[in-house]
Amino acid sequence: MAQLVVLAFGIYLIVNHQFTIGLLVSYLAYATNFYNPLRQLAALWTSFQVAMAGWDRISQILSLESNLQISRTGETKSAASALLTFHDVSFAYPNGSEILHHVSFDLRPGKTYALVGPTGGGKTTTASLIARLYDPTKGTVFLNGRDIRTYTAEERASKIGFILQEPILFTGTVKDNLLYGNEQLLKYDDEELEGVIKETQLQKLVSVFEQGLDTPVSAGGESISLGQKQLIAFMRAVLRDPEILILDEASANIDTVTEHLLTEILDQLPQKTTRVIIAHRLNTIEKADEIFFVNSGNVTPAGSLDHAVDMLMQGKRAS
Repeated sequence: MAQLVVLAFGIYLIVNHQFTIGLLVSYLAYATNFYNPLRQLAALWTSFQVAMAGWDRISQILSLESNLQISRTGETKSAASALLTFHDVSFAYPNGSEILHHVSFDLRPGKTYALVGPTGGGKTTTASLIARLYDPTKGTVFLNGRDIRTYTAEERASKIGFILQEPILFTGTVKDNLLYGNEQLLKYDDEELEGVIKETQLQKLVSVFEQGLDTPVSAGGESISLGQKQLIAFMRAVLRDPEILILDEASANIDTVTEHLLTEILDQLPQKTTRVIIAHRLNTIEKADEIFFVNSGNVTPAGSLDHAVDMLMQGKRAS
């Protein structure tokens, strides 16, 4: 509107020989520049409103408290030879149907277990209960004869490694992500860290990254592929030397050659390490000591691989 007023009045003055075209162009430029700061202030105010809305959401997240409270009076159970025990465990998501119904089984040290079943059958839920990402609705999970709810988060993280389908990474380098939360390795210098990596046979996986341990990782790992994210999560878990290592489709986005390297590393883990593998590719569970079929709320020992395949096909047809 200001430009139109200036233009109309300028033409009027030019017609009456009281103004020149050059001055009119100058005044039009002045009118435009005069309103630029106002436009910038309006844009700044809009950004401020968006930032305040974002801060409200961030504040809500920062104020959240974990509902996985540490129990001081948890049950104890004679561990015998079991490392982890599900005792009459049931689980249901809030406002959802029950996923697991009165499940009981044992995991023994040094064994490899496979969880198979149709999509949505409860495999990842079972693994999450093992790592205490959730608490059972009913029943108890025992770790080394103690109610898993009596362990602190730090104690559980040192005993149980969990490689998710979509790992969570942080801004920094591959090295920063490998050392995250690992108090022991944080004390090592570069030479000592490389020695640990060689000892655990991880150097071939590190060589997959263009700059090795110094490869930059952006927020959320957007600068690398999903397969490389899974490799970082795998190495991070192995370097913790956990008693239980859970792999939830850990090789789903990895090529065959790299998957073979992962298999070799798993075979060379300490004998005390118990492996729990969730996989849809049957070649990844061929060497499992025991296979559990998870479906319809039950966790059933499947015996041989062929029997597990038969149960899986029956489950898919039923669903």
